[in-house]
Parts: sequence; C-alpha cells; structure tokens
Amino acid sequence: MRREANKTQIKIKVMLDKAKVSEFRGDFANAVAKLESQYGMSITLGTISFNANELRSKMTATVGSPVQRASKDDFNVGDTVGINHKKVDSKRRFKVDKINGKNIKVSEIDGYSMMTVSPSLLVKH
Repeated sequence: MRREANKTQIKIKVMLDKAKVSEFRGDFANAVAKLESQYGMSITLGTISFNANELRSKMTATVGSPVQRASKDDFNVGDTVGINHKKVDSKRRFKVDKINGKNIKVSEIDGYSMMTVSPSLLVKH
C-alpha cells in the first residue's frame, strides 16, 4: 500500500466590501452614461445594500435629460440654489449659508426653512 499526502486546496473567496461597492457605483455610472444618451433618460442607482456575496439596489430611469451631479466645489457661500428632491417644491429657492465637509447648509430665501443637503441634490439658479 502506498500512502499519499493529503492535498489541501485553498479557495480565496472574493468578498464585497465598502471599497468594492463604491468602485461598482462609479463603474455603473460610467456604463449607464451611453444608455442615458441613447434613450434620453436619466438613470440613477439608489442606496446599495450588500453582504459578502451580493449587492442589491433600486435603479430608476426617468424620461428627460440626465441631471448633472454637482459637488461641494461647484458652490460658493451666497449662491442661489434649488433642491432637486421629490419632497421639496422645485419653485423654492435657497441661499448657500455654509459649506461643510460633505454637505451644504442652505436657508430658504422667502421663508424660514434651513436644511443641510447633499451637494448632489442642489441645482444652481
């Protein structure tokens, strides 16, 4: 009888982590740009939920030209802006009060509302 050494196979499992999901979101946006122009739609990816094996998200396609996502560098204190969100009336105008690390504080021009908003939701006027 001949004895053979046990061969062990090591499988390296590729797991999703926050960095990979962030990279996926960027790649998704680049890949969808062609579809947006081809079909005249704005396509957005919602919040991504993930575990080690899968990710889930809601994709929304809206007829109309794609909305340009702004960053905090596109705004200055005192700018007049609108908020592109389904719960905020598009006619309301806001003034930029303060630019924080991630968000921007705005106050309503003809009202009393003050909000902290992601720069991607703001539209210059």
